[in-house]
Amino acid sequence: MKELLLLSLLSLSSHALLQAQIEKGALTLRGAAGLEYLSAAEEEYSGLTYELGTRIGWMLTNHWLVGTSLGVVGIGGSGAVYFAAPEVRYYFNPGSEKNNYYGGFRYSFNSEGFDYSTYEFQLGLNRFINEQVAFDANLVYAVQPEEDHTLLLSLGLQPFMNKADRAGWKSAASAFDKGDLLLNSSFGFVSYRGSFLEMMFNPDLGLFLSEQTLIGVNFNASFNTIVGNLRKVNQGTITELSIAPYLRHYLSKEQKHWRWYGQAGFLFAGSNFESSSFERNSSVALVSGRLGTNWFLTPNLAFDIGLDLSHHLRANMEGTSDWSGSFDEQLPDRGFQVGASIGVQYFLQRGN
Repeated sequence: MKELLLLSLLSLSSHALLQAQIEKGALTLRGAAGLEYLSAAEEEYSGLTYELGTRIGWMLTNHWLVGTSLGVVGIGGSGAVYFAAPEVRYYFNPGSEKNNYYGGFRYSFNSEGFDYSTYEFQLGLNRFINEQVAFDANLVYAVQPEEDHTLLLSLGLQPFMNKADRAGWKSAASAFDKGDLLLNSSFGFVSYRGSFLEMMFNPDLGLFLSEQTLIGVNFNASFNTIVGNLRKVNQGTITELSIAPYLRHYLSKEQKHWRWYGQAGFLFAGSNFESSSFERNSSVALVSGRLGTNWFLTPNLAFDIGLDLSHHLRANMEGTSDWSGSFDEQLPDRGFQVGASIGVQYFLQRGN
């Protein structure tokens, strides 16, 4: 359980920022929060999970940015982990119309203790697609006391607001239409630590069929492997794949500061764990619904706020083991899951 908490912390601290134009006085801000309760037939699967994180920075000069990340993650009855990560970043060529290169340092620590703190050295590239969004490639070398060092490459989109956008955020309105795209900021990452290799590809893309209706899909593929013996643990691999198509309908055609919508979707996920003595395949399917709103900061950039309800249709596990032989069983009913979340979404209009 502790490993799940720490993995959630890494996920929170690795997301792209909402970055303003790279100049003195610019503000960088990111926020994410989620709350879920699972009501299962068996009490051991029921419980509350939550996460809250914010990342903020300020350009002191045209080159120097200082900031910090703060947050908390809790899973079930295992308690909460609090974290913080002050950072400093230097932009080598701010104001470039296309590429902006940077280097930086961040110190991350949390309530689990000093042994889980990291010193992170960063190199990155912002490739500006247009005036309001950039492709972001970020390479991090993380040093952790008494642990193997980590090399992490993350890819995604980095939306931003310039000063004029910030000044007019209270009156900003949506501007999407048929043929436009909806994007989330993360594309994926590759991480190598000691004898562990981890890769994840997680795009989320939507296409507007009309000025009110959007179809989208969230795709997630990950691969983890132990590439050498570590503390006499058997070599093994974990492969996970999920696909979640969804349909969203906005309740009004009017382009406004707040745009309410209803959304329905389906998720199918499968995973495989394989080692020299054990193999396990599991799958899960669920249907979901969401009532939400987009709060537009600019015509291209919005907070996504909503309430979620999902129901597990089935969960199954099968495999073989040197100790117990073959097995194939239906997992206990996981029941309903309710939650609320807030995140960031980017709307790409045709011609941008």
